[in-house]
Amino acid sequence: MLVGRRILVPRPDGPLAEALRATGAEVDAVPLTEQAPLPFDLPGAPDPVDWLVLTSATGVTALVAAGHALNDLARRTAAVGQATAAAIEAAGGRVDLVADGDAAALVGALPEGPGTVLTPGSQLAAPTLADGLSARGWRVHRVATYTTRPLPAAPAELVEAWPTYDAVVLTAGSVARAVADLLGEPSGHTRVVTLGAPSAAAARAAGLPVHATAASPDADGVLAALVDALQEPA
Repeated sequence: MLVGRRILVPRPDGPLAEALRATGAEVDAVPLTEQAPLPFDLPGAPDPVDWLVLTSATGVTALVAAGHALNDLARRTAAVGQATAAAIEAAGGRVDLVADGDAAALVGALPEGPGTVLTPGSQLAAPTLADGLSARGWRVHRVATYTTRPLPAAPAELVEAWPTYDAVVLTAGSVARAVADLLGEPSGHTRVVTLGAPSAAAARAAGLPVHATAASPDADGVLAALVDALQEPA
């Protein structure tokens, strides 16, 4: 399906890159960002909140690294995506609800408030989750536990190869900004694919074109978006 196409995935090698390679694409998985923990305090109420909502495996790691037992933080735990749910379970936590998709999908999956919700995660996360839950009657504690920043520089071989890629997959707004900062504008024939509307908005704000947006954040959604983007004339 993507036989012979050269695809850049600016993140660590993993299931997404492997799924694209299985279609015959030549995939380079090269991270251009790094996660950095932030000092943080969680709400000090004597009782746990009603829901702990986690949107990424990195968010899970940040809590565990700070010494928090996930099951002690809330009466119930919700996750965005199967990868986040798997990280929670690997850390010894329980998962009461999984919403496949994005933060907006989880807002719709949770019942209406009142009650309290703890949403620890990226400092750079869009307010979609907190605003959506607040609108549904929940009191939301939003806590930044880590941030994502561009690497000081891109590998020299990647900078040299950048004009030769048929497509690049931007998996987050921070990745889009890193590509713009470290690699610059793509060549005219390079198609830009994003995961979700927030990533697309971040890419455009960074001056990058967006040729397709994946309908779902899994490999199937990315593959379909790549096929659509690569069918566009250069």
